[in-house]
Amino acid sequence: MATDTTETFLVEVNALFTSQDKARREQADIWLQAFQKTSEAWALSDQILRSQIIPETARYFAARTFRQKITLDLHQLDSAARISLRDSLLELLYQYREGPRKIITQICLSLVALALQMPEWQNVLPQFAELYGKNPDTVKCLLEFLKILPEEVNTNNRIPISDEDYRIRSKELLTNNANEVLQMLLIYLQNSGENIDYQIQVFECFESWLYSGDIAIASLENNPFLGHSFDALQSNELYDIAVDVVCRIIHETRDTSDSMRVIEQIYPRLLPLRESLKRAIEEEDDDKVRGYCRIFTQAGESYLELIVQHADAFQSIVESIAECAAYHDTEIVRITFAFWHRLADTLCEPRHADIRERFKTIYLNLVDVMIKHLHYPNDLSSWTAERRDEFREFRHVMGDVLKDCCLIAGSQECLTKPYTTLAHQLLNPANGNMLEWQQIEAPLFSLRAMGSEIPEEENVVLPQIMQLLQQLPDHPKIRYAATLVISRYSFWTRKHSQFIPYQLNFISSGFDNEEVAAAASMALKYLCKDCSELLVEYLPQLHPFYLNVTNKLNGADLLEVTEAVTHVVAAVPPAEILKALQTFCLPIAQGLHLLANKGVGANERDIRNACDKLEQFSMILRVFAERQKKDDATDVISLPVHPCISIIQELWPVFDLLLMNFGADSHLSESLCKCFKYCIVYYPAAFRPLLPEFMDRLITVFDRTSLSCYLWVAGKCVREHSTGEGTEATLTLLTFFERLSVTMFRFIVEKKPSDIPDVVEDYFRLNITFIDCAPLTYSQSAIFPSVLQAGLTSLAIEQQDALHSVLAFFNKLLSFIVKEMQQIPPASGNITGSPITPPSHPVGLNSNLLNLGTILCQHGSALIDGLFRGLMYTFSRDLQQNYVEDILTSLAKLYPHDSQQWISEVFQHLQDANLTSDIKNAFIRDYNLAIQSQDLPKLRRVTNDFVAIFRRRYLGTV
Repeated sequence: MATDTTETFLVEVNALFTSQDKARREQADIWLQAFQKTSEAWALSDQILRSQIIPETARYFAARTFRQKITLDLHQLDSAARISLRDSLLELLYQYREGPRKIITQICLSLVALALQMPEWQNVLPQFAELYGKNPDTVKCLLEFLKILPEEVNTNNRIPISDEDYRIRSKELLTNNANEVLQMLLIYLQNSGENIDYQIQVFECFESWLYSGDIAIASLENNPFLGHSFDALQSNELYDIAVDVVCRIIHETRDTSDSMRVIEQIYPRLLPLRESLKRAIEEEDDDKVRGYCRIFTQAGESYLELIVQHADAFQSIVESIAECAAYHDTEIVRITFAFWHRLADTLCEPRHADIRERFKTIYLNLVDVMIKHLHYPNDLSSWTAERRDEFREFRHVMGDVLKDCCLIAGSQECLTKPYTTLAHQLLNPANGNMLEWQQIEAPLFSLRAMGSEIPEEENVVLPQIMQLLQQLPDHPKIRYAATLVISRYSFWTRKHSQFIPYQLNFISSGFDNEEVAAAASMALKYLCKDCSELLVEYLPQLHPFYLNVTNKLNGADLLEVTEAVTHVVAAVPPAEILKALQTFCLPIAQGLHLLANKGVGANERDIRNACDKLEQFSMILRVFAERQKKDDATDVISLPVHPCISIIQELWPVFDLLLMNFGADSHLSESLCKCFKYCIVYYPAAFRPLLPEFMDRLITVFDRTSLSCYLWVAGKCVREHSTGEGTEATLTLLTFFERLSVTMFRFIVEKKPSDIPDVVEDYFRLNITFIDCAPLTYSQSAIFPSVLQAGLTSLAIEQQDALHSVLAFFNKLLSFIVKEMQQIPPASGNITGSPITPPSHPVGLNSNLLNLGTILCQHGSALIDGLFRGLMYTFSRDLQQNYVEDILTSLAKLYPHDSQQWISEVFQHLQDANLTSDIKNAFIRDYNLAIQSQDLPKLRRVTNDFVAIFRRRYLGTV
């Protein structure tokens, strides 16, 4: 034992678990991880576990090492060594029969991983029962193994085993033994006496097998285990595990048509629990209430159809859930929410229309309950920021419950609840100044939450509520909530325009309070959006207000106010719209012109203000375009020049100057490019005369700054202004793309792709856009080989968004070639053997396609190399599934013979100590056999299995 490695192991484990120095713990972790990959770790772990004088932490880590080794490195042992390992672990399990339990657990985990990978180990469970099931001192070992077995078999995807072997072994270990396990557990439970720990283990094991689905729920119909599980709820010591088991039993009977006989055994046992729930609520026993809440809610969700079809018989379940929803602990309340939503959805189905009325009272009472829970505490200042965020999120979820209440109980009835509360508080002289803001804010929040379910024709309660808002105390929290109520009901105000003057004044005064300004911005946006035509007459008052308030705001609030007034301006009669737009855009133009002329004299604040103004102008362009599309504003389109284009033309020299002087500023360039995007996307025809000059400017500024946003907006140019294959406009765009590419290639040489991931991402998205719009024109480009080389170089990048872009480019390109090649007659070069259809493009273009395929073939080996290095070491799982598998499939279709040669060359040259010749050759053989038979699903499976096993085994990742 006193070897250098053993001593080092003990020192490093001690450092990992006890050192106060983070760097020392990290150093120990690195050494121990490296140790676990060695062959020496097998014997050393066994020796350490057999010693009783070595510290427990070291023995625990040795047990963990066994699990790690069996999961990832079992290939290091031959058949005889595996049998020896199994026998040794069984001996160790007996040795640790008295504990510690965490070591028992790790040994059992090791044995499960071994059993799954040792098909020659038959009769696993009978052997365990024989070894550990007869002696009360060792039954805990058996129960721990039985509990872990289904969990590991069904969830541990790190174990390297093929799907077919897994299915066979899973059946042998679980399905074939389920009945015997159930009977064994029943016997142990009935003979457990007063041993609570023993009983808990039996129930844990039972719940694990139920969860796996291997114990058929129908087998509990006449099995005492069902009754024992409910009886255990009466024991304080067994309560928690009993709740888990009962919830699991109920969940497994959710298919009510197949499980009715078991449900008939369950339901009579549920009814007495309501009295237990009431007692727990009275005693404020949170743990007990939580458990019963879980049981009743699980029953409600599982037996939903029965509850609806037999409302009277199952009313007790619904009422019990309602009692839980009214409890003071909001974490318990939250458990019920999914049930209320699912019940409301079910009741709203046309076939249940006649039943809905029976649940109206339940949902009406639920409104009062939710309003009570919505109250902020009086000591809100004592809450941490995290707790406030959690409660804020909880309130929004409660808002969803209130929407469900409106659906079932009726919008008018539900609105009456908060209105009555507010009226009582505000109009009752006895309240005087004794009201806390929380008492008013909560019902206001509930009104806002219900908004989406209230019809715009509601004429009974909402008018009274709007009148009541004028009487609210002037408290910022109340003002904030009331402003958002106005915001939420702007659709209603459109039909009740008499409230517009009051609401405008109410909203505008909110900008005088910093705590209310955000709500006021949102409310103004929605009021102006929904009531734009009605507010045109208010433009003279809105203009000075807009100038004043936008000088105080920034960020989202500034943009919401800008959007608000733009909605109104867009509703102005066409003949007057340009003048109105110029009036509101003038401050933006003046601010941008001022900065453009400052040049190097501008400071950071100046640039930030200019960014805000550019964002404002982008918002104006977007709102106009969206309203035009929504309203089909032909009267605006028919004007000689679109109003927005007139403004763009006036601002264009300023934009150009900003590009020249500040194009290298990352923030201002992003804001500028957003403006350009809206010009290009929303007003393509009107913008077209400016396009040549704009493209030249983009080429210049990208060459000077290397900022990715210019490539992003270049992609918008290609998307919106490409007019089909081979047209003059498309060829002009191709030249534009080629000039940008020349600069891009220089950047990749001067820098590494990993240094400019955002540029790489947007460049290959630009390529993808061109392939989408004009693939054959794109394929004629003389720079295509350089594009491919840039793509191959960029495969080594590790930034995920950039990798997505590069791989999407290769996938898009190859998918296009496969599709087009399938339509070329064999004499012209069809290499796929697919059914022949008429060519979709002229023959001359087909020759370009073949030339494109030839160029791609010349880079095939490098592409395979880059893909497999990424698959093995750096690519995420979703990259493999979304792109790489399709790319490899396309290569196998296009170049079946070359692909076999490429994979052989790449793997023979791969230098990795973990890749033995046998592993390489086995993979190459299976991969090439799949290509030869054109069994593409098998090709995916072979690749996926190889990568998964390699990464699990050597990198510890999936």
